[in-house]
Amino acid sequence: MTTKQLYIKLLGNKEKNTMELINKISLNSNHHFWGAARDFAEEILSKTLSWKWLSCRIDDFTSIVQKIMQKKLQLWLFKAQLDCGKMNISNIYNTISWLFDRFVAELKNLFDIRSKNYINIIIIDQTLLQNAKNHASQENNYDY
Repeated sequence: MTTKQLYIKLLGNKEKNTMELINKISLNSNHHFWGAARDFAEEILSKTLSWKWLSCRIDDFTSIVQKIMQKKLQLWLFKAQLDCGKMNISNIYNTISWLFDRFVAELKNLFDIRSKNYINIIIIDQTLLQNAKNHASQENNYDY
């Protein structure tokens, strides 16, 4: 059983109402879904060579994805109720599966230049490297 299947079964058995689950997820930053989505994303990304780097730094970016998804969840739910969205709310297990996949997609979109939430990882890494160099040079300037 994969991580995704396990979490879908656990969350699906705990929550019976799709609307209620989505409302809980969108309002509660500490809901079990977010930890499960993080674990699932880490597993999926670690299996793909081009995204393996992100699986090692997943904790740096999951809170951003969580905030993005929390903002979008009510819109997705509204579209699903009108049958014009991609989320299937008739089955709790399908909904949870779709949300997990959406979490991974939103995480990848952070590094897609076409995305409005694009993060330039090169700039972040250069800034971190510069900060580390500054910190190291300051330590060398101290007399012991």
